Amino acid sequence: MESKFDLVTIASAVFVAGYVAIVLGCVALYDFGLSRELVSSAAMIAAILIAALVAVDFFMKRGNAK
Repeated sequence: MESKFDLVTIASAVFVAGYVAIVLGCVALYDFGLSRELVSSAAMIAAILIAALVAVDFFMKRGNAK
C-alpha cells in the first residue's frame, strides 16, 4: 500500500508541474512579450539543471545505502 501512495504522489506532482509549466509559458509569452525561442531555451536549460540535481541526489543516496 505504501508504494501505491508513492506512485499517486509522484503522478500528482508531475501533472501539477506540467500545468504550472504551461501557465508560466503562456504568461511569459503573451503577458511579458518574450519570444518563443527565449521561452523554449530557458525551459530547456531549467529542465537540464533540475534533471542533473535529481540525478546527483539519487546517486548520492544510493552510494550511502551500502
